[in-house]
Amino acid sequence: MALMEIFGIFNLVEAFWFIIPAYAANGLAPLSKFTRRTTIDKGKNWRDGRRIFGDGKTLEGSIIGILMSVFIAGFMGLAFFFLPWDLSPIPMQIAPMGPLLGFMIGLGAITGDIVKSFFKRRLGFERGRSMPIVDQLDFILFSFLFAALVVPVKISWLIMLAIVTPLFHLSANYMAYLLGVKKEPW
Repeated sequence: MALMEIFGIFNLVEAFWFIIPAYAANGLAPLSKFTRRTTIDKGKNWRDGRRIFGDGKTLEGSIIGILMSVFIAGFMGLAFFFLPWDLSPIPMQIAPMGPLLGFMIGLGAITGDIVKSFFKRRLGFERGRSMPIVDQLDFILFSFLFAALVVPVKISWLIMLAIVTPLFHLSANYMAYLLGVKKEPW
């Protein structure tokens, strides 16, 4: 795989088109703070005596995240026909967005975040404590895994997103922190 294929502008466009619903799922799940909050683990501990997932993983947040991903992907599916894809000098491999793919991407994003929380608790990380890189890539990796069940995905998208997502993720989290939506800036 040539570096130009990974870092080219066309690959960036394809990758961002693909991952927008995951960004929405991951970024908007904290809006559940404005709802009744039912923790996924119901406050129970694992056999190591630590919480299974923690207070930050809620049923409402998971549902909001997945629904936002479905909504965004549905909108993207409609908008696809009005975007100037034909201006590209090379054929682009644009993921066919719609509610099903949005559901799979959103479910993957939320699942990745929950799985990461499980392992953070096992390693003794308290809620809100940063786990650099892992905190920014968990939802991307699982989104790819779940989406690959319904559409072809490119490894070059994953590589590109693994590089740029930590910057976007940290910036978005800092803005959410400043707005009072998140308690931690990461």
